[in-house]
Amino acid sequence: MVLHRARPPYLGLAFFLLGGLFLIWGSMNGWELRFLFIPLGAGALFGLGLLSALIPVAVLVSAFRPAPVTLDGAGLSLRTAGIKRTLPWSAVDAVILEPYTEEVGGRTEATARLVLVPAAGVDLGVSTDYRNTVDGRPSVILVSLKSLRATNAEVAGALNHYAGSRFVDGATTGPTGAPV
Repeated sequence: MVLHRARPPYLGLAFFLLGGLFLIWGSMNGWELRFLFIPLGAGALFGLGLLSALIPVAVLVSAFRPAPVTLDGAGLSLRTAGIKRTLPWSAVDAVILEPYTEEVGGRTEATARLVLVPAAGVDLGVSTDYRNTVDGRPSVILVSLKSLRATNAEVAGALNHYAGSRFVDGATTGPTGAPV
């Protein structure tokens, strides 16, 4: 299973891109930007238009990056958290769906994130300083499931199928193993 990143809001991106191009066109045809009756000139309008046009392009480019995690019978293909390699299942001690809360705009949102516990002696090329909340072993946070297209249930099903006994669903069981 390929865990693709979530799609950006294409309609909003198109709106900003077209608005930016319109502002650039206007600055080249004599329009000026004013702020509280202070003329800032056509250059400021051009800069605002350029910024409004380049941000959607950057978001679109980032949307077409390769999938961060691919699961199959042979192992995990990772392109996230500084890891760009394929790990066989023998190099993985556990793959954990860990509950996680984050503050977004002043409110707390609960989600899950995918955490990798490498097998003893496996060098991932990144530090494993993070201690997961399910069993406390050294781990690497791979990706938040909120940033993926797949639902938590789909990811849990794929991990259960491919990882088997290496999969720990900490999102539905607490740190003590009791259901949440």
